Amino acid sequence: MNAPFYKFDVFGDTAALGVAFAIGLGMGWFLERAGFGSATKLAKQFYFRDLAVLKVMFTAIVTAMVGLFLAAQLGWVDLSLMYLQPTVLWANVVGGLLLGVGFIIGGLCPGTSVVSVATGRIDAFLFVMGVLASQFLVGEAWPLFAGISEAGEMGQITLPGLLGVPYGLVVLAVVLMAAGAFVAAEWAEVRFGGVDRAAQPLLGAGWRARNAPRVLLASLAGLALLGMAGGDPYRGPRVVIDERELALLIQKEADHVTVDDLATWIVEGRMEVRLIDLRHPAAYAAGTIPGAENVPLADLPAAEIEPGERVVLFSQGQTHAAQAWMLLRARGMRNTYSLLGGMDEWNDRILFPELPAEPPPDQAAEVERRRALALRFGGSPRVEAAAGAPVAVPLPAAMSPPAGVAPPAAPIPTAAPVKKKKKREGC
Repeated sequence: MNAPFYKFDVFGDTAALGVAFAIGLGMGWFLERAGFGSATKLAKQFYFRDLAVLKVMFTAIVTAMVGLFLAAQLGWVDLSLMYLQPTVLWANVVGGLLLGVGFIIGGLCPGTSVVSVATGRIDAFLFVMGVLASQFLVGEAWPLFAGISEAGEMGQITLPGLLGVPYGLVVLAVVLMAAGAFVAAEWAEVRFGGVDRAAQPLLGAGWRARNAPRVLLASLAGLALLGMAGGDPYRGPRVVIDERELALLIQKEADHVTVDDLATWIVEGRMEVRLIDLRHPAAYAAGTIPGAENVPLADLPAAEIEPGERVVLFSQGQTHAAQAWMLLRARGMRNTYSLLGGMDEWNDRILFPELPAEPPPDQAAEVERRRALALRFGGSPRVEAAAGAPVAVPLPAAMSPPAGVAPPAAPIPTAAPVKKKKKREGC
């Protein structure tokens, strides 16, 4: 989940990066102070001599879980807007086993290895270099691992949904499981690590003693019981529209992309977005933007779009794309944009731009760039007459939707953009 701390102009991107850096420094400091930068200390958990890692991680998990559960019950957090990592069962099992084996042998996990590197440990540096090398090798030999990465794909699931039990019951069960794990960890440290039983806060103190670990566990269990009365923390299929946020996005022009940007992405092979044509299938078949898929507006609510997926929507003009953008934003799709002007703007500025026959010297490079773009996408520039009226040029047959776009044969020159025409409105 990405916390939207700066979506209301409280602070900007630079300050957001500074906050992230400060949080990272703080987390690294606490991990190092807890001894998590020591490979020896981390490896001891696998021999049941020092289970501090289990205690710290389980404490963080149950605290965050109970906190989010109650915040959702109080309406402070909408869990339906949080992105759930899809479960790929066998890939997760294999990956977990490999991580565990590496953890035992190296004494570090990927996160703690970075903490350890910051303290100057040579073994941690070699560990990090091994992680980077393995990532490079897997990337280069990806076809060999693609099947494993999709083995046991189950989609976005949760334990309450899978087991058919209330969310509050699962939260309470995890808290109780954590309490049992803490007691078992203390017993193991006494049995195998030689730790004095009297020094253990759960096992060593009397039954009526009150200390911080016991108070924390009791509080978490009580809050989980309290949250069970609220029922399902998810808000269900209802959509929520934040008027102020949408107004700010529109004011900043962060709700759309231009046809010039989209054409540049396609030509340069940087199409990292999902391009959706909202028009009727007949209009889509007559011609569309390269790489676009057809999802008519009426079918958009049922379309499989991941919450974190970047999507650009377009129709013939602007109206339907704006309506679809509003619909997806209300559903929590935060990386959604509309194509400014739609197919009308694409035709006017990319396929069939009006270009002067003899452009001024300061516009010659831009005119040549636009001419190259039009030819690149199968269009034909229109030439302005001396008096300023465009000469009619027969339009070529509409392109069929291509499967992909090959890189251009020659680079397209770049220059400062010329003044836009007023875009044509319509659906």
